[in-house]
Amino acid sequence: MADRVKLDWWPERQLRRHPVREVFVCGHQVQPPLESHVVNFPRLEIPLSGCYENRIDAGGRPVTVRLRPGTALFAPNNCWNLPSWRRKVKLMSLLFGHRQLGISIVSAPAGHQQQMTVHKFSLPRPVTGPLPCILQAMLELAARREVSATYAELTRAMIQCVKVTVLESSGQKPLGRTEALLQRVCVHLQGHYQSDLSRDTVARQFGVSPNHLSRLFQTHGHMTFSNYLTHVRIDRAKHLLRSYNLKLDDIAARCGFNDTPYFCRVFKRLTKSTPAAWRARMRLPD
Repeated sequence: MADRVKLDWWPERQLRRHPVREVFVCGHQVQPPLESHVVNFPRLEIPLSGCYENRIDAGGRPVTVRLRPGTALFAPNNCWNLPSWRRKVKLMSLLFGHRQLGISIVSAPAGHQQQMTVHKFSLPRPVTGPLPCILQAMLELAARREVSATYAELTRAMIQCVKVTVLESSGQKPLGRTEALLQRVCVHLQGHYQSDLSRDTVARQFGVSPNHLSRLFQTHGHMTFSNYLTHVRIDRAKHLLRSYNLKLDDIAARCGFNDTPYFCRVFKRLTKSTPAAWRARMRLPD
């Protein structure tokens, strides 16, 4: 009974009614549009109802795809998608972070992204069992840029493994509240680094005081909130510099910096190199 209560949020009925039959795979050959979602961990998004419209890189060209129940969107590391949120949709999003598996149930009314509701759940990412192997198989298929029906089979297996993992974790000793909160905040920053984030706004979103959020990072994260967010943004800037011919103004904006000269100063302080010099060095032939 305890497991049933803990899994009241799991969308079992919708997933059984519309098992995944088709998977769209995001790429990164085309430079990501402004405000697109691009992070350094894989993501899987499954519509439960409505229509989930996205702009993605498919085979090296930007296309618009409209996902409905029975389809899914797989974004490997550093690949992008740009949701339009023009239509009413409810979806489940799986985020395979470095230290945890994040599960979000997102409900968005048509054309009102600001009124979106998100229910988040997380657990330590499993390092054993079939789930990491299934994820690795999907990443290898994506790296070869193959169009394969195997994606749908792997996705269905992955969803079932995630459910089993959640069930098993419900009977284990959970992470401490402080550690769990820190991990949730870190995943949030990694996924929304391009937004206008501040300590106050993030603290308000997670229902804690700004001072408590600062203590959380200093005591358990071994750096300040601001330093962590800056490192995430500079890491993303490195990826954009290495992968695309974007102007520095564009890179700064896509990484959450409103001022390009400030972005360049921060980049040089952390890397001991200007963005232009870093890009030139990373693109030198072996």
